Amino acid sequence: MIMQTIETMLRRFSNAWATFDTEVILNAVTDDVRFGMANSDDVIKGKAAFADWLNNMDCGDGGKATITHHQFLLDGNRAMLTGDLEVSCELGSERFAFCDVYELDGEKIKKLTAYLTKYGESMACPSAGD
Repeated sequence: MIMQTIETMLRRFSNAWATFDTEVILNAVTDDVRFGMANSDDVIKGKAAFADWLNNMDCGDGGKATITHHQFLLDGNRAMLTGDLEVSCELGSERFAFCDVYELDGEKIKKLTAYLTKYGESMACPSAGD
């Protein structure tokens, strides 16, 4: 039963990013939350700093995001949620694959590391001519 509760909470948290529902996002994290993107050394520490970061995000005007979830795994106090994120605006749309890795404290998120990659980008090393 607890796995379903945590999965529901994490899917709701993830969907809140698409609708920019900061209340849902902030209610899901601990006071000492740590948040970072996997490709950055910057780590946001604490709920207040996380709230400031969220409030300063530039989501653009008139944009829309859609999230589709694919996989959920739970192992003790660690969880993982994967999916697709499609962002669209007047200029077009972009599609990303994501994997969010969570460390939980009960039914709250203590740590989130987000992996995000744009569809169509190559993972190959650049050639000598690049």
